[in-house]
Amino acid sequence: MPSPPETLDLSINEVEMLAQKAARGAGLPWGVAEDTGRAAAWLARRVGIWAGPLLALLELPPPRQESPLYLAGLLADSAAGGQARAIARVASPIWALPGVLATTLRPVVIQLDDARIGCGPGGEPSATLPAEALAALPAAALTLTFPQAPPPLPPCLLPVRFRRSGVPLAEWRRLEALAYLTYVPASEHSRRTGAGAGLLDDE
Repeated sequence: MPSPPETLDLSINEVEMLAQKAARGAGLPWGVAEDTGRAAAWLARRVGIWAGPLLALLELPPPRQESPLYLAGLLADSAAGGQARAIARVASPIWALPGVLATTLRPVVIQLDDARIGCGPGGEPSATLPAEALAALPAAALTLTFPQAPPPLPPCLLPVRFRRSGVPLAEWRRLEALAYLTYVPASEHSRRTGAGAGLLDDE
């Protein structure tokens, strides 16, 4: 029987910073990378699955119009303004949830193909599929609607369940490799002009 993969235990803040740097290293703009970090923290708290789906979006990115990382800002603006929205195809659609559910000021229903996620303002979201099944959806059509009254809650709650995140070591290394691309290589010029701690470090 194979042994379980090694995991690295991260705080939620470490999840956010790693996801943000990895997104930036993969070439996403700063604003999109920051949204990605916040979405990773939301997923780490409520779903517990974020690193693998994020790597899939960063290493083999879908077309921009299907990427939930690029669509996050549009969906968050729609949620804040109560504007219905329909998108024909969204890759790894669980990444579209955090921006909407953290931003909405009114009851909202998100439909991902046959799965439905509902939430009232300030309430706990729930879904017709458990979190693990939502995380496994490779793609889905997405619709965003705002009913006049809070929708009947689907049976699967998505509450805050985790205070830390166990990330498979292999996935952490791949995310770190992307994050490393954001670092500026040391050079003689950078040393002369004061980058880094220099020769005397009293911290």
